[in-house]
Amino acid sequence: MKEYYKISFTGDIMCERPLLSASRSDKKYDFDFVFHGVKDKLRESDLVVGNLETVFAGEEAGYTNDVYSFNTPDRFVCSMKSAGIDYVSTANNHCLDRGTEGLIRTLDLLDQYGIKHFGTYRSKEERTSYELLELGGKKIALIAYTYGTNVVENGIVFKEDEEFYVNVLKSQEREWLKFKKTLNTPGIRSKLSRYIRKVTTLEQRMRIKKKLGMLKNLPKSDDLLEDDIYPRYLERLKSDIEKARCEADYVIVCLHSGGLFNVKVGAYTEYIVDLIVRAGADAIVGNHPHVVQKFVDKGCLVAYSLGNFSISPSSLYLVRENLPEYSVLLHFYFDKERMSLYKVTFSILKIVESKNGNLSVYPINALYDKCDITSERDMLISDCTKIYNTFTGKKEMAIDILDEYVCFEKIKDAL
Repeated sequence: MKEYYKISFTGDIMCERPLLSASRSDKKYDFDFVFHGVKDKLRESDLVVGNLETVFAGEEAGYTNDVYSFNTPDRFVCSMKSAGIDYVSTANNHCLDRGTEGLIRTLDLLDQYGIKHFGTYRSKEERTSYELLELGGKKIALIAYTYGTNVVENGIVFKEDEEFYVNVLKSQEREWLKFKKTLNTPGIRSKLSRYIRKVTTLEQRMRIKKKLGMLKNLPKSDDLLEDDIYPRYLERLKSDIEKARCEADYVIVCLHSGGLFNVKVGAYTEYIVDLIVRAGADAIVGNHPHVVQKFVDKGCLVAYSLGNFSISPSSLYLVRENLPEYSVLLHFYFDKERMSLYKVTFSILKIVESKNGNLSVYPINALYDKCDITSERDMLISDCTKIYNTFTGKKEMAIDILDEYVCFEKIKDAL
């Protein structure tokens, strides 16, 4: 009999167009193969919490057809549930990719399949400060917030009485006004840019640049600007943590923030993390940068970014040198007797994409055992060493391929 409870967190769960196309056969979709290689690992945990970066708005809303706007067939939820995903954070920059209607339908579908969710809501009455789960009579609170909602892409700016939909940190209105200001710059170049935006999609523009040798994918910055600080939303975040602290034995905040494909933590995310730490959270699980970032102990355990659970490696916009095809599956171990955290470990996962766009996610030890070619094993060790060093802050020359690695452990006397 196990002497612990284990809660695991995944990186960004996505379904981009290459995967969408590959999963369709006879007008039906099947995504079980995405999770087939990792489901046994997921099922070792008592609870699995995923970061869901897509909506399920239905076919009539248009499935994913652009690089930065997602809508996935309902069948994907069934595959998630079958694989062992119990909870999902839904507060992220893609939660409004099909408007509030898509957000609501997503929550309805998750309810239908028995996957619990937190971070977005259907009404003021439904919005709570935190999601409470119980293990062995002890309570763990989950809170989710996103830096923003892609207002530049979808143009959605909530009125004050609509703010219940999403736990967001930056002002949508400020972000929208900044974007409009860039479009209203006088001159022929600005007018041409506005026209091109109207008649082409972002993906089309990226493909043209690629053909011309002009597509340069670089890590994005995560700077802290004065307009980024929106006190009313930050006070709501602090209030949610304080309320959770009063009822829960352990408080985990899922934070969606950071510079895309940047392995370094930016100033804005660091500012928000420090605020969360001061507010009294026990742990922060980060996502959004689409690459693995560091894990640190600030009194509050902070994993800044777990990377991609299921991105398509063939996508146009990836920064490949930072290994976006890898992610961390983060495990929290709680002592059953005292219900206190005594260990945090992580598994390294890799996305394997076939030529037709199919994806399968595997723990690295399973892939290593399948490798018959020495050069492939060496490459896997090299990549995983880079991921390990990024996450732990160590400088190992080469790591052993293991099922899990320890990144935090309490001394027994301190339990």
